[in-house]
Amino acid sequence: MSRDAYGGKTTVESCQSIDVLHWNRLGYFRYSPWFSWVRTRDGERLASVEIRHHSVIVKYRSRSYSEDRSHVEQCVIIAWTPCRFGGKRPWFVCSAESNGVDCGRRVAKLYSVGGLFACRHCHRLAYESQQESTRHRGLGKARKIRMQLGGSANMFKEFPNKPKHMHWRTYNRLRRAHNIAEDRTMNRLMRFFRLDSTSIG
Repeated sequence: MSRDAYGGKTTVESCQSIDVLHWNRLGYFRYSPWFSWVRTRDGERLASVEIRHHSVIVKYRSRSYSEDRSHVEQCVIIAWTPCRFGGKRPWFVCSAESNGVDCGRRVAKLYSVGGLFACRHCHRLAYESQQESTRHRGLGKARKIRMQLGGSANMFKEFPNKPKHMHWRTYNRLRRAHNIAEDRTMNRLMRFFRLDSTSIG
């Protein structure tokens, strides 16, 4: 589990996670009343997940301060809510406890920190993009859009052409978002260098 170089919060990208919407998109709940997932390392079984229609049982081995591994079992409820245009979608109900009160948030993903699976709010996780400085955040967004369109993240290269099967409305929206992010980054950099040169002078 990693933190950024400046002592920031642990990020969701650095944690293992389980995603109930991903399981649902793959049809796991539709094709079988239950399914399982196992995590191993060097032949050792570290964790197993048994998923049913209304609950998830997570079993894992947790290392205590005495360095002995103990078996831990965690039950997470899956709640189903109706969709606007029919059907139902699943949610994890976070079972983490703080000051004697259960969290109870309905979330799509749970993250493992120290073995316990809980929502990002309970683990106080941040996104990598939130750890970036404000003047680099726009640059990261612009690069992501370029790669989404099949182009290079190199900002000195031409903006990628519209992918064959993409609607022009979507392509133009992404290009506008790219240009806005690029302009914001350049404006911040220009302000930064102006301030820097003023302090040197």
